Amino acid sequence: MKKTPSIDYNEEFELQLLTEEELDKVKAKSFINLMSEMFLKYETEFEKVVTAK
Repeated sequence: MKKTPSIDYNEEFELQLLTEEELDKVKAKSFINLMSEMFLKYETEFEKVVTAK
């Protein structure tokens, strides 16, 4: 089931006001969260691939 995109204007304004260093930290945090969600979603598939070898 796909999520409908929602725009948080406060978050958008905060992102525009960040310095480059702060923006890098926010992007890194978003990447880590995405990878964590993917790992949890596909955990069983990962386990099958790792144990198959």
